Amino acid sequence: MKKCGWALAMMAMVLLSCTKEKKKEDSYETFIIKKGSHHSDHPFEDAITDSVIEFYVIFDSTAIYSNGNEDDEDVNKLYGISDCGIMHHMNSARIGWRWHKNSLQLFAYSYFNGKRSIEKIGDFSINQELKCSIHCLKNQYLFKVNDKTKTAKRSCDIEEHYLLYPYFGGNNNAPHSIKIKIAHLNKK
Repeated sequence: MKKCGWALAMMAMVLLSCTKEKKKEDSYETFIIKKGSHHSDHPFEDAITDSVIEFYVIFDSTAIYSNGNEDDEDVNKLYGISDCGIMHHMNSARIGWRWHKNSLQLFAYSYFNGKRSIEKIGDFSINQELKCSIHCLKNQYLFKVNDKTKTAKRSCDIEEHYLLYPYFGGNNNAPHSIKIKIAHLNKK
């Protein structure tokens, strides 16, 4: 009887761990930026009041691109928020990305009273699950990707945001369709 109880307990632990992993995998949403477009297939409509935005992201090989000119240094937008209850080109915080020098590079990308700031967080690999977060603190944003961090100025402490979804460019449109998987951890 003791052997059976132990076996049942082990089986329950295995099933619970599989359930948790499956739930996380099921929470991913695939965003597609179609060839020749800037915007992903998701509108700016989700309002939130969280002071911390947490998400996982996976870029696949569609993130590899080259425009063949100086625009390859442009930073695309991955995910984030508008801030202070106004348009995102005035106040916002996003994780930015680009494929540059054979690497996926992620950035702290923000606007502070209309002035843009872009700071490199680090180099990462495609097909790697990355845990990202943006913390809206009193006077600054704290950006995290895995164990790497950056900060940027913040102009308000109002927790009134709308989510900003994947966007390709600057000047160029997506050279091919780009797929990005995002699992928002605290989206209601």
